[in-house]
Amino acid sequence: MKDKKDLKTRTKSEHYLMLGAGVVGVITAVIFFIMLSLGVVNAVVTSKISSQYQDKELEVLKTDLNYRSLDFIGKVINVSDGYIISKSNVQKYNQLENYIQARKNRTKMVESLYDGKSNYRDDVTSDKINDLDKLLLKEKNQDVYQKQRNKLDTVQIWYEQTQDADKYFSKTWDAFNTDNSSLSFEKISMVNTYYKLIKNKTVKKRWSEAVSKMDQYFSNHQGESSRVEAVKKELEALKNSPLTEKYIPANVDIVSSLNSTTGASDALTQAGITDKNVLYYNSSKNTLALMTRVSGKYVAENGYANVTNSQVSSGKYTVKKLVNANSNDAIITDSSNSNFGQYVANATDSSLSALNVADPDNTTADFSSATPVFWFKNNSALNSSIYFSDGSTLGFIYAGGTSYNNGMQISSSDLSNLMSQVSSGITFYVN
Repeated sequence: MKDKKDLKTRTKSEHYLMLGAGVVGVITAVIFFIMLSLGVVNAVVTSKISSQYQDKELEVLKTDLNYRSLDFIGKVINVSDGYIISKSNVQKYNQLENYIQARKNRTKMVESLYDGKSNYRDDVTSDKINDLDKLLLKEKNQDVYQKQRNKLDTVQIWYEQTQDADKYFSKTWDAFNTDNSSLSFEKISMVNTYYKLIKNKTVKKRWSEAVSKMDQYFSNHQGESSRVEAVKKELEALKNSPLTEKYIPANVDIVSSLNSTTGASDALTQAGITDKNVLYYNSSKNTLALMTRVSGKYVAENGYANVTNSQVSSGKYTVKKLVNANSNDAIITDSSNSNFGQYVANATDSSLSALNVADPDNTTADFSSATPVFWFKNNSALNSSIYFSDGSTLGFIYAGGTSYNNGMQISSSDLSNLMSQVSSGITFYVN
């Protein structure tokens, strides 16, 4: 009987032990599956966070971020209240959000400089532009940085052009009010060119009446004011004067101009150029001028522009276009394309495809390396420029911006002056 009782007691104990072991097993399994689930969730979160980076190690965000995925992660973190998502992932997410917000803030700061699509706001200053230029360097994604920088460069060029115009108008308007006859053809041309370049509504409104008055006066009083005519008379007088009589010029300015262009005349003659008008660059003096042929000699009737940087090879080119580009304008840069060098206004995939251009999208700012097309939206410094080519290479004369192969940089005021003088089709000679 005792043995049976002991056996019964032992059986019950074993039963409870087995039952306890089962409960422990279930709890362990539940904990295991919970931990496994948490591990899976965190692994997914880690993966989704990492997928927002172009280069995780260098902390370079992608150009296009998956905001839906980020919003989902944010909601999971808020709901979990620190129990599901690991602290490490929460920190990574917060860091990612900070990077994204900083990018948005920089973009917003650039956009805040604009007053509509074609003007800048009154509170824009050179200091504000320079400070923002430095701030944009914090963007590590090159594509995003280039887009932000292009927009800032556009404002900077607008600002510099408008400031130059404001100064020129002040000087010209004061001189005009003192002596109406001081308004020459060159000056009224510059006035109207500058007026078109003003990209601030307040400045444009301020000078509107003055420009209108100068235009009206000149249209009613224009006459023979060209210095070329004066040069012609001087040269004719020199040609017809007796050999025994020393010629004394009536205008010292004309003679000094002739003396300074002797080298240009020789260089152009040796190059076999006899065009009436030639855009000429003297690389030894870093000067650029529109030369006019008068009695076999070339004269810089409107003076010279100083070139701050030139990477244009010696030779003969043709001015293809005076550029005043829209954001969708482009030039075909693929040298294997029979349409190489063609300027395409308001280019689309369809219009470029018709010109045998495939996959035209790119963000390259350097026109000399962009392919298969160069988009003006990628380099706002060239939106107002002089485009030239020799059939196998293409280049630009422009103001500001960065130096590029086959590019020539001058001041914005000199560029405006040149663009009011030259026209497409004339020869551009680099000596």
